Amino acid sequence: VRAAYQDAVAGAERLWEQSHADGSPDPVAAQAVVEGLASAVGQNRRAMMALTAMNRYDNYTFTHMVNVSVLTMAQARSLGIDGTPLRHFGLAGLMHDIGKIRTPSDILTKPDKLTEGEFAVMMKHPVDGAEMLRRRLELPPLAAAVAFEHHLRLDGTGYPGGVARPSLNLATQMCGIADVFDAMRSQRNYQRAFPTDRIQAVLQQNDGSRFDRRLVRRFSQLLGIYPTGNLVRLADGSLAVVLRIHAPDPARPMVRVIASPDGALLAAPRDVPLWVDDGPDGPPPRIVTPLDPADSGIDPLRYLDDAAA
Repeated sequence: VRAAYQDAVAGAERLWEQSHADGSPDPVAAQAVVEGLASAVGQNRRAMMALTAMNRYDNYTFTHMVNVSVLTMAQARSLGIDGTPLRHFGLAGLMHDIGKIRTPSDILTKPDKLTEGEFAVMMKHPVDGAEMLRRRLELPPLAAAVAFEHHLRLDGTGYPGGVARPSLNLATQMCGIADVFDAMRSQRNYQRAFPTDRIQAVLQQNDGSRFDRRLVRRFSQLLGIYPTGNLVRLADGSLAVVLRIHAPDPARPMVRVIASPDGALLAAPRDVPLWVDDGPDGPPPRIVTPLDPADSGIDPLRYLDDAAA
């Protein structure tokens, strides 16, 4: 799964560079990236979603392309969408920002917050992306539709300005949620990465207005407050890896305790359902905070190897 994710990021980078050079993306290359991701999502959706949270964002543009594709497909699979339609959703997620190849690099890579004028230039990318994608007949029309709509919201806000939509495509809505979620949790020079619980709170504030209430709730249940693969510290000081989301209470998932309060790795990690009200030793400790695996030298993914997909 890790290899599939890394291959996808490398493929997204090649696709971006080719698109920038030729003025439009190569459909075969785009489909190859999505095919690898779709297979990995099908084999172990939870591990793939964990990787989207663990990446360091050294190449934000390419990792964001892959993450939005994975998160869009994960949402689609949770609704029973599979096969060719699933890949169309994944392709739309991968290509949603392709219009940014026409955005000047000094704006696209600016380390500080954009000025009003620079943001006006940035806001052209949905139209640019839809224009180039609709001309590639080898690509599903859904890709162009999502590229155009992914910054539009149900309440009529967003951009491109002046666009009236009685409703938004399902893939557009899923991609929009994934796009906002991944962008907010990424580490940028001008923006601190938001803790997952705060990101979820922002999405919930828009619940029913900008984003469809049912899709937001399903997304929250799918990822939880602490997504699968998160390394967390418990109230007793021990370290644990989130194994599985508990949909009725996303703040209290199933975790695998892997280290004692003094940081010593356990020879026999133990699985603890945090949602129970009581246990042999009393109620389980709550999660205090998520941790950056890079700071601890722990690879959370290894603890998901024997967890069901």
